[in-house]
Amino acid sequence: MTWALFGQARKRDESVINLQSKAAEVAFTFAYEGNVYRVIRSLARGKPTVLEFQIQQRAGGEQEPVWRPLTERTVRETQARIEQVLHLDYETFVNVSFFLQGKADQFAQQPPARRKEILGSILGLEVWETYRERAADRRKSLERDLASLDGRLQEIDAELAEEPQRRERLAALESELARLTAVRKTQEAALESLRQAAASKVAAEKARLEEERRGLKEQEKSVSAQASLGASLSAQIERARKTLETAESRLAQRPSLELERNAGREEHARLKAENELLKTQMEELKERIEKLESAGGATCPLCGQSLSEEHRLATLEQLNHEGREKGDRFRANKARMDELVRQIADFERQIAALETAERERLTALREVAQLSERLELIQKTVQEWHENGAKRLAEIETLLASDEYARLEQATSADVRQAEQTLFLLQEQENRLNQEVGAARQKVNVLDDLRARRKRLEAEREDLARQIGRYRALERAFSKDGVPALLIEQALPEIEAKANALLDRLSDGTMAVRFITQAAYKDKKREDLKETLDIQISDGAGPRDYEMYSGGEAFRANFAIRLALSEVLASRTGARLQMLVIDEGFGSQDTLGRQRLIQAIRAVQDNFAKILVITHLEELKDAFPTRIEVEKNEGGSAVRVL
Repeated sequence: MTWALFGQARKRDESVINLQSKAAEVAFTFAYEGNVYRVIRSLARGKPTVLEFQIQQRAGGEQEPVWRPLTERTVRETQARIEQVLHLDYETFVNVSFFLQGKADQFAQQPPARRKEILGSILGLEVWETYRERAADRRKSLERDLASLDGRLQEIDAELAEEPQRRERLAALESELARLTAVRKTQEAALESLRQAAASKVAAEKARLEEERRGLKEQEKSVSAQASLGASLSAQIERARKTLETAESRLAQRPSLELERNAGREEHARLKAENELLKTQMEELKERIEKLESAGGATCPLCGQSLSEEHRLATLEQLNHEGREKGDRFRANKARMDELVRQIADFERQIAALETAERERLTALREVAQLSERLELIQKTVQEWHENGAKRLAEIETLLASDEYARLEQATSADVRQAEQTLFLLQEQENRLNQEVGAARQKVNVLDDLRARRKRLEAEREDLARQIGRYRALERAFSKDGVPALLIEQALPEIEAKANALLDRLSDGTMAVRFITQAAYKDKKREDLKETLDIQISDGAGPRDYEMYSGGEAFRANFAIRLALSEVLASRTGARLQMLVIDEGFGSQDTLGRQRLIQAIRAVQDNFAKILVITHLEELKDAFPTRIEVEKNEGGSAVRVL
């Protein structure tokens, strides 16, 4: 039955096949939770296991029920489907509902953590793991949203970090516009003077020249101030370039780090694959060694040839030597894999640290570009001054010093045209600069919108963080130390009461069992208690640990606990397993002990749909109403129901 349902019996290999047969096949039909299922498992020598899972249903219009397949694509997936329907696996089954021969203490001998897992499976607490996974998935989704929102906040912060540079550029452009506006107004005044000079005297020409000189002097002063600012900008650009070079030098390490990390990952994957192969080979060697050690005939169970004691020992030595070599290789690979995991983690940390260098590089790159743009504008202004303004100022100075302006009255008309052309050029420059000032002002004004947007995103981020915290709390609540642990705490008194009721009957009122769920740590400095699931049994001499009892006493305690667990599983809502199997559980008891065990089984028989007792004791044949006798013969085994 266990081989059909779970693929496990005393062994899982081809030893389940009768020596006179080429294959083993079990078809097991059972009713469970209102449905009828059938499992067919077969294994042929030298071939993989074949597993089918079916459910009996009545199709529309069909009188007889038909078998509908529930088989999945692979044996592993089909096995998972069977365990999902039963709501338990092999370990839970043999720890609760199936008393294996010689393993009545299966549950008691489990470590405390495994006992809690079995109780969780009995109580149907697997659903809480599903809740925990859903909470974890939702939390991860929210964390991805949070990461995306953080990315947008970083982009906004990057733009807000440019505020000083943007304001400096706006101030520089506004200053240049004010200067150019002043020059344009001066030129307008000069042009007006020229137009009036046609009918005026030499004094008017002199006044015009002096007014133009005054304007050019102001322009010269402004250009000189900007030239001084250019030297400061050059120094800032040099510092920013050095920062950029330093960041790029650090980032140059990334390819080699990533290459070494990737090489480590590839080597780790290769060693992992090799260890999986070595594990399979070592398991095969172990099986061959066990077969050879247990061989008692004159024929080798491995190759079918004649087997002498010398040949058997030599072969065992060879196989053991080969196993040790493979084991050494496996451990060496494991040590190297552990070292690679540490190296890969170190490379990941170094690569992550380079993210700061990348941000520094981008900041320095932006700073170099912005400062260079400002310096270029200043240099252009200075160059234009030297090419035009300085020359004109020199000409005016010369004219005023030599009284040559008096002779220019004859060229008044030409001067007016020249002044008009100059004014036109100044107006074009002013219009172009107005556009640049507008664009720069827009870049500054948009910062207020970014700050408002950042405030909204910060509020969204706080809300996401709160939700993530809540889902983390749900994960902890749904984990094995949360709600499932509380449910186990609530169920234990019922299990303890059932076990003690049975143990009282089995021991004539001299024994009782107690489950301890919390214990002190070995570290005396710790005041809190650790979670556990220890079993304490008491008799007339007082409470003692389970390990201190003799075989017969321990069996009675184990029997009572296991029977109580089976009753809980049989009454579980939504996944009841109303079946109990006891395989050879009476050998350690005297006559009175056996009678008490039989009475205990009869006392709980109404809680189970089926109880199977497997025994070789003749005196127990008439203890139960229905008997199935199995007799072994040359062709296999024959079964009779009496």
